[in-house]
Order: sequence, then C-alpha cells, then structure tokens
Amino acid sequence: MNEYCHTGFSQVRVLYQQHKAETDSALVRSMEAKDASGMQGEPLPYSLYADWSVTCVIFCCFFLIFYAIRNGKKYLYQHFKGFFKQKDRASLFDDDSGYNFRYALALSASCCVLYGLFLYGYFTETAPSLLHVMPHILLLGIYIASVLLLVCIKWGAYLFVNWVFFEKEQNARWITSYFDLLGGCGLMLFPVSLLAVYFGLSAGFSCGIVLFILICGKILLFYKCIRNFFSRFHGILHLILYFCALEIGPLLFLWKGLAYINNLLILNF
Repeated sequence: MNEYCHTGFSQVRVLYQQHKAETDSALVRSMEAKDASGMQGEPLPYSLYADWSVTCVIFCCFFLIFYAIRNGKKYLYQHFKGFFKQKDRASLFDDDSGYNFRYALALSASCCVLYGLFLYGYFTETAPSLLHVMPHILLLGIYIASVLLLVCIKWGAYLFVNWVFFEKEQNARWITSYFDLLGGCGLMLFPVSLLAVYFGLSAGFSCGIVLFILICGKILLFYKCIRNFFSRFHGILHLILYFCALEIGPLLFLWKGLAYINNLLILNF
C-alpha cells in the first residue's frame, strides 16, 4: 500500500514539474516575441526647440548681439540718433572708423542668421518632407548661407552702382545706413525668434511679425535713399528704378531660388 502511494505521489510530482517547465518556456517565448516586436508608437512631431542646430544658431546670435551692445553702445546710439539726420560732410567728432563698424557687422550677421532661421521654420512647416530627405543642420545652413550671399551681393552692387553714379561720401553714408538698419532689424528679430522657438508662437503669427519688420525696414531704407541720393524731385524716376533693382528684385530672386532648391532636394533625395 505504501509502495503504490509513494509511486503515485512521485508520478504526480514529475507531471507537475513537466507542466511547470512547459508553462515557464511558453512564458519565456511570449516575452521574447513581445520584446522583439514591441509596440508601435506614434512619432512626435518635429519641434524647433528640440533641434540642437537651432539652439546653436540662437546662441550664436545671442553672443553676436551681446558683443555689439556691450562694446559698441556709443557707436550704436550715435548712429541711431543720426539715422534721420542728413549731413553733407562728416564731422571730425563722428566716430565712424572701421574699428567701430564691426559692431554693425556683428548685428547685421545676426540679422542674416535669424532671417535664415525663420526661412527654415517656414519651409519645414509648409514642406515637412524636407526634414526626411536632408539633415536638419545642412538644410538650416543652406537658408542662412543664401541670406548671407544675398547681402554680400547687394553690398557689392551698392558699391559698384554708387561708385558709378554718386559721390564717395554719399556712397559711404549709404553703406553705413544700410548696415545700421540691418542691425536694427536683427535686434528686433531676436526676441521674436525666442518666442517662436521656445514659447510656441504660431508660425503664421511669427511670419507676420517678420514680414512687418521687413516692410518697415524697406520703408526706412527708401526714406534714407531719398535723403541721401535724390533730394530733388526730378530724380524720383531714377529712385524707383534704383530701389526696385537693388532692393525688391533680389528678394524675389531669393524667394524663387529657395523654392526651386527645395523642389530639387525633394525630387532628387
């Protein structure tokens, strides 16, 4: 009797161990299959504040603006005060040396970089497929380089045209006024860029602010062009041709050129 009972309990124990091993192996297989496949998640939408290249651009602009304001307060204040004044000859007390002109160049460089950043934000919002065909930093670099190239071309065109038609002092005043105005636009664009990148300012509203700043800058440049070159009424036709050829035309070429570049990138890559 005891022998049969002992044998029965042993068989039950063996069957229990086999059942437990089969259950454990099935559980392990299910866990391995679950880990291998995983659960499909929804990809997060692209955000400017999460892109390290955008953050680096913002920091570069901050350091350029900080350098210009900290070291060139006197230069900037003097040029801001004298923007609406017309001087036939330079004063001996005006501090317009090339050493101080670097502050205006720093602000102008920050303005170009910020314009490129806003173009990057606009095109990635309207054509998100660009983010899948090109690295973000390369795409941002293309827009910034395009704006910088446009400003350099306009600078060269101003020097050549004014050298042909106008006097040397007028040419120098115009170049200084142009870069002063460009630097002022950079100062206004920087807080807008912070709001757009880090505080969720909508793309449409930020583009409207940038367009408003650009239009105000062109109006002030138009006013300075009249005061500097065409003080008499008979030169108004020349003024319109000059302003359209060297101001409005390059902006249209830039916009159409960037749209063409975007189409090439999407189709070829």
